[in-house]
Amino acid sequence: MENKVWERSEMKILHINAGNEYGGGLFHILSLFQGIDKIDMELLVFEEGPVAESARKNGISVTVLPQRSRYDLSILLKLRKWINKNQFDIVHSHGPRANLLVGLIHSSMKAKWITTIHSDPTLDFEGRGLKGKAFEWLNLKSLTRPDHLIAVSSELKRTLVQRHVNEQHITVVHNGRAFKQSTSQKKISNKETPFKMITVGRLEWVKGHRYLIEALKSVRFNNWELNICGIGEQEAALRESVEKSGLAENVHFLGWIEAKAVGDQIVESDILINPSLSESFPLVALEAGEKKKPVIATDVGDVKEMIPDETIGWLILPKDPASLAQAIEEAYLEWEQGILEIKGTRFYEWSKQFTIEKQGIETMKVYRNCLR
Repeated sequence: MENKVWERSEMKILHINAGNEYGGGLFHILSLFQGIDKIDMELLVFEEGPVAESARKNGISVTVLPQRSRYDLSILLKLRKWINKNQFDIVHSHGPRANLLVGLIHSSMKAKWITTIHSDPTLDFEGRGLKGKAFEWLNLKSLTRPDHLIAVSSELKRTLVQRHVNEQHITVVHNGRAFKQSTSQKKISNKETPFKMITVGRLEWVKGHRYLIEALKSVRFNNWELNICGIGEQEAALRESVEKSGLAENVHFLGWIEAKAVGDQIVESDILINPSLSESFPLVALEAGEKKKPVIATDVGDVKEMIPDETIGWLILPKDPASLAQAIEEAYLEWEQGILEIKGTRFYEWSKQFTIEKQGIETMKVYRNCLR
């Protein structure tokens, strides 16, 4: 017999995020609201920022429960009261800060607790010294407490199991996208038109931008541009590296831009590059697929399921500027020959199986099983 809570039409889900999320985590939350439209879902954040702003623009109900700082625990009582008063059936958290705060009140919540793991928790705070080590320990500790965890890649599931999370409490659900028929036009390649590359993601150590810059120093052609979309703690160091490498005229830092603007930038590009040291199932690569743009990506997470062979893209080892430079040169040669778009079309045909509808159905199954 189905669980009574599941049968109720007013079944309620509360998604919780710190609110300062940029990049894939933000778009993952938005895609869940788009992919699951048959139940009552709300969003709560701990600060005004890109998550609340983007959610409101997409018609999502947002509550801001402000913290004075990320160390402020005085909101715990308010958070618990809000969850219990509104009779949420499931609290679905996203990100280390949300996980920590929900974990501290989990035992007094009436709702079940589910969290989605978007990135490798052993690398999230890499390069931040003793404070980073402390945050990593707290985050890993909190991940042993939820009723269930969703990992967005099989590699993340293995990492969690190695960190003593019960394998039976983890389900892999890949990211998805609302695919539309691409109408982007191929940019004509000629000597006056540069080969345009784009990379999208937080400017953090784990995203591997420095290896991309290193690779571009050695490519054997000059007719190129790179647009870097994102912000983060590594921005100053990356700008300095670009200047010292003599690439300032070719490399453009666009900062954090809205989702539509990212899509427009991808349309204007010839290829997307994802040089991450750790990745799960990158949404931005799926967006490139929708735009019929091929991808050069590191072989991490479940990216190999997205790019299974060389006919639709390039997979390279992480932290390997030489292999990245070689892949860029191969892509440039195909662009010069006017055949790079063939690879982009093949990538579109393959990647369109990873839809938000599929992501929504699989997430709903997790909710259902958790409430049994």
